[in-house]
Amino acid sequence: MQISGHGKPDYLAKILLGIQGTGGVSAKPNTQQDGRQDRVQISDRAKEIQRIKVLADQPDAEREAQIERISRSIDAGTYMVSGKQVADALIRQTLTDAIL
Repeated sequence: MQISGHGKPDYLAKILLGIQGTGGVSAKPNTQQDGRQDRVQISDRAKEIQRIKVLADQPDAEREAQIERISRSIDAGTYMVSGKQVADALIRQTLTDAIL
């Protein structure tokens, strides 16, 4: 197989290589030939999702302590599970998923 370097594949390769060769995102806005500038706008919903992600990524000391207690109980063989509590949690989760 031989690629000639003419036509659409060559043009596509130049575009892709040109994009890859830029070395990342520039802090300076791109100015088009007619003087307009490219801009990026982040919606309020996207900003809220970013805020929630930051909060979710923060460590939760209380949750870590609970996980540690449960892990120690499992290792010691003293962790007891109530079937009723498991069933209640499953039903609660199912209803919550159905609502959301």
